[in-house]
Amino acid sequence: MKRGVVVVSWTVLAALALGCSKKADEAVLRPKDQPAPVVARPPEYVGSAACAECHERQHDKWLGSHHDLAMQRPTEETVLGDFDDAKARYYRETARFVRDGDAFAIEAPGADGKQARFPVIYTFGVEPLQQYLVEVQPGRLQSFPFAWDTRAKEEGGQRWFHLQPDEYIEPGDPLHWTGPSYNWNYSCADCHSTVVKKNYDRATRTYSTEYFEIDVGCEACHGPGSRHVALAQAEEPLPPGGGLTKRFPTPAERAWTFEEGRSIASLSSGDSNEPEACAPCHSRRADFGGDFERYHDRYRLATLDELLYFDDGQIQDEVYVYGSFLQSKMYAAGVVCSDCHDSHSGALRAEGNALCTRCHKADVYDTPVHHFHDPATEGSLCTDCHMPQRTYMVIDDRGDHRFGLPRPGLSAAIGSPDVCTACHQGKSAQWAERHIDKHFDKRSEHGFAETFHAARNQRPEGEPGLVELLAVGGAPAVVRATALLELRNLGSPALPALLMRATHDDNAIVRRSVAVAARDLPPEQRVEVVRPLLHDGVRTVRVAAAATLLGIDARNWRKADQNALKNATVDYLEARSFNTDRGDGLVDLAYVAALSGDFKHAEGNLREALEIDPTFTAAYVNLADLYRNQGRDDDAEAILREGLRAAADQASVEFALGLTLVRLQRHADAIAHVKRAYEMRPETIRFGYVYAVAQFDGGKREGALRTLENLHQRYPANRDVLELLVGYNQQMGRHKAAKKYTAELDRLGVPN
Repeated sequence: MKRGVVVVSWTVLAALALGCSKKADEAVLRPKDQPAPVVARPPEYVGSAACAECHERQHDKWLGSHHDLAMQRPTEETVLGDFDDAKARYYRETARFVRDGDAFAIEAPGADGKQARFPVIYTFGVEPLQQYLVEVQPGRLQSFPFAWDTRAKEEGGQRWFHLQPDEYIEPGDPLHWTGPSYNWNYSCADCHSTVVKKNYDRATRTYSTEYFEIDVGCEACHGPGSRHVALAQAEEPLPPGGGLTKRFPTPAERAWTFEEGRSIASLSSGDSNEPEACAPCHSRRADFGGDFERYHDRYRLATLDELLYFDDGQIQDEVYVYGSFLQSKMYAAGVVCSDCHDSHSGALRAEGNALCTRCHKADVYDTPVHHFHDPATEGSLCTDCHMPQRTYMVIDDRGDHRFGLPRPGLSAAIGSPDVCTACHQGKSAQWAERHIDKHFDKRSEHGFAETFHAARNQRPEGEPGLVELLAVGGAPAVVRATALLELRNLGSPALPALLMRATHDDNAIVRRSVAVAARDLPPEQRVEVVRPLLHDGVRTVRVAAAATLLGIDARNWRKADQNALKNATVDYLEARSFNTDRGDGLVDLAYVAALSGDFKHAEGNLREALEIDPTFTAAYVNLADLYRNQGRDDDAEAILREGLRAAADQASVEFALGLTLVRLQRHADAIAHVKRAYEMRPETIRFGYVYAVAQFDGGKREGALRTLENLHQRYPANRDVLELLVGYNQQMGRHKAAKKYTAELDRLGVPN
């Protein structure tokens, strides 16, 4: 990446982090003309064909696999869709699929709403659907929203279908196919090809994205193979790992044995490091760029966010397996991907329950006594109950790798899918729960579902439940990480002590969440909690720590901590600069510039973010906040009014505009915008809280109480709402009501 395109200057970096890193100084001083020893030279990529010379059997399995066919150039053989002047309707739009000799193209409305012809550059995937990448600008590829259903006609396939059929997405919408969400260079390329270089030129806002191999080849998983090939050609003994940067254990090296009296096998030999190698492309994560072998140095894994997962951890949005698998008892027992999937073909190692009974004794688990369904009928497969499927992209059914237990009563209580009543339609959750009780004396409890549900709905049992979950330990790391973030959302008094303890957690996901959860703490506490994480051995943890400590005065720190802050700030800036083709990366760089007082560069970054994506809400809100800090409230109002016309999250813009108008002493207009924000998103406590304050101060005291009571009914354990209810009722002489809410506050107490 060109250093010159980073808007935040190194002068700014010095002001924030107190100088350049020692690592950078050493790189400058190293003689450039001194050849590195052969053994120390970085390994290079050699291509899958070189691997096939010695690994013919593995290569043959890989040929035709989903990895092999992940992306292909469009030819008569690779294009599966109908391009014989076929047409497909999407509301009032028509897409036309045409072919001119060896070239394929799609005619459809572009970003400006006008019909245009877009050349097909690549095919994307093969089963159960195939997508097509089209070029909208030189180097900028977008995934077209119509896909070809590759299933057989009798299964409903062999047709064009739209990936968002239930809602008309017009040009200019953030979810329109020409927008950032469908951009191949950023969103898709890294996982469909081998050794992808995004190569975004910020100066020209163009891409020159490259890959070493068009598909997911051998070295996408095993790393560069030049050393391995050289050693093999020299007929020298291969060192541990075979000279490869990534090595997977073979099935022969991993022994699963049944101990006496046990019905589930345990791992008796072999390591369990493989899932992290598969995770880069099979997880919901952010990419921080860089050439790193370890997953958590480059990628920030999403925790169990309520928009991605249900409260019990079941898949909700598309999360690509890894976050689900980390919750499972399988993962905790040492199971890796290749225990169930062939590493090279991707196929399952056995069909049906035969796959599961390799480690779960058939006479215990593959019987009607256990699954209480007739053999070979729906419900008798292990996956029917323990890997319920959810459909994405209209026709793509994907199994939940959480391997959970059916809990009909719990699902009904927290609003998550229930596999039992989904199959036994017309039956109630209570019926299903009673039926399970007949077969199992005691079912394992799902240790966090009720707690997460209570916390997210701010019920009295939520906060102490989270505290207990973290204090007791034993929950999967991704669950503990999520619990810390939920406690932050609650503003829990117990959070600082739990964060201090979690800074020493063995898992990087937890330590990264510590840094994020500490962001709302007072500065002294924040430093105490997060400063040790600046020394962390994992890059994404250091990046999160630097983000939390940006702007902190470090002049009185010890030298080692100052140096750690410098280096972590470099990590942070490099990570955010990698994504300057997206609004979020530019907003973060603007924040850094603003902290140093460089308002010009901060404004430039935010304006650039809006030029790249005019729907990006955070850029409008942050730019208005930047103007406010400079006393430019009129400019803040103007940019927020622009946001009302274009931003994706209208409620947040309405709220920010309301606060701006308060500062401009235009209270009636301000209340109207805050009210609209609350009406758009009544579940957002801050919107309702501020609206209630505005109502009360504006003389609408009864209305303020109704707003607060509605919030309290939705979130009965929110202390801020309760305290306001106490205060307002006292002011209005409603002492009985004030006493009632005071008692509720007292019952909540302060968690230990």
